[in-house]
Amino acid sequence: HRGWHRAVARPWNDDLPLAHLRLDRGTAAFLGECAAALLTTPGGDGVLSPPLLPGARGPWEAAGFTVRARLLLLRLELGVPAEPAHPVTRGDPADLDETVAVDREAFAPFWRLGRVGLHDALAATRRSALLLTRRPGGDLAGFAVVGAGMSLSYLQRLAVAPAAQSAGIGRSLVRAAGRWARAEGAGALLVNTPEENHTAAAFYESEGFRVAGRGLAVLGRPA
Repeated sequence: HRGWHRAVARPWNDDLPLAHLRLDRGTAAFLGECAAALLTTPGGDGVLSPPLLPGARGPWEAAGFTVRARLLLLRLELGVPAEPAHPVTRGDPADLDETVAVDREAFAPFWRLGRVGLHDALAATRRSALLLTRRPGGDLAGFAVVGAGMSLSYLQRLAVAPAAQSAGIGRSLVRAAGRWARAEGAGALLVNTPEENHTAAAFYESEGFRVAGRGLAVLGRPA
């Protein structure tokens, strides 16, 4: 931070030597200075932004960032979500090791959250929940991180272990997330997915989500 300006950095995830930088407040010049400082870190390959709406990209682009990945933003209007077909329970910090392992199995290296990223996802809103579905033997089959703001809720993460896919686990977690969000007073649930992940987009659309706005982008500055 410097005076009024403030930004927060962390590792992008546990697998890639990239930094994640969030600008809380400040100018493009300050953002550029933060990126430059991170790029001097030994072993760092670049700095990435959070997913940004088009209107928020100006300072980043002025600081030398360019689009690294594009994401679809989808929205579900919350009526009464269908009943989950699988038991879904609330998780707690003791479940974090299992959720990190499932996240690692379910996503390619660039999109993994890692331990710090999962902590950030749970802390991104004032109210949040970690939802879990387990196999009959007790192993974790999948999880969701959902958070609520004033009138909107956010499906921050949905991951299903590869061995448990095609069994409706993801649908149960989405429906449980919708029910939790509705109980928290939210009128809609937002989720994003990489633009090229047509399978995920089709899945969310089959659950009633519709594309909202012009989408999001992760911006990056290489070393």
